[in-house]
Amino acid sequence: MKVWNPIDNKKFETFSYLPPLSDGDIAKQVDMIISKGLSPCLEFAPEESSFVSSENTVRFCGSAAGYYDNRYWTMWKLPMFGCTDPSQVLREISECRSSYPQCYIRLAAFDSIKQVQVISFIVQKPGRSRSVWALSGEKIEEREMKVWNPVNNKKFETFSYLPLMSDMQIAKQVDMIIAKGLSPCLEFAPEESSFVSNDNTVRFCGSAAGYYDNRYWTMWKLPMFGCTDPSQVLREISECRSSYPQCYIRLAAFDSIKQVQVISFIVHKP
Repeated sequence: MKVWNPIDNKKFETFSYLPPLSDGDIAKQVDMIISKGLSPCLEFAPEESSFVSSENTVRFCGSAAGYYDNRYWTMWKLPMFGCTDPSQVLREISECRSSYPQCYIRLAAFDSIKQVQVISFIVQKPGRSRSVWALSGEKIEEREMKVWNPVNNKKFETFSYLPLMSDMQIAKQVDMIIAKGLSPCLEFAPEESSFVSNDNTVRFCGSAAGYYDNRYWTMWKLPMFGCTDPSQVLREISECRSSYPQCYIRLAAFDSIKQVQVISFIVHKP
């Protein structure tokens, strides 16, 4: 009998105690996944954040049943709904391996009836390094989808996955904010305290729904109540940039009826 050595030898699930699966082994698992009517999906994570630990986990106390503690990895493209052939999955695994050789990659399967993940196993362990964007597709002109690289590349919200917006693009967003009767507002924060982490977060346990964990930044002046012209907002952004070039700056919008922030996006990075 072999005895598992736990020293510097972390494991994930049952299969990870075995030698790495070959493509043939993975294909057999995918056949089983498809036969059960499940949807295969790939997820990946760099080694330093692939395990649950106090160093890389954002903890929320008093959580309800079903809470997962930093268990989510970055999704590779979208779940493979309607997949009928293991070769489709193997092709995506190969692309993901090429783009992120330094990451763990796992194959998961989702049950659309139960609305839960029911299968998950490792199909790659980290190797050498790689960078910036993972671009899918075999030829440049045929690339279908960009996959966000989570390695040293933190993001805030949807727009932060795009290049920084120009003043004209920000003005269009402000036009929309004004048209909806919302009040624009600027907030800023230095890089070291702009993200939620155990190092810079004050935790409150047993919080009710809607609790935000250190999500508030410093407000620039006051909310721009009664703002009717995007140029007013652009002028304030310019001032804030000049005063705090080393900070992240975001434009938020508040709904005076619902009494909540309903829009937020980055307009300046350090």
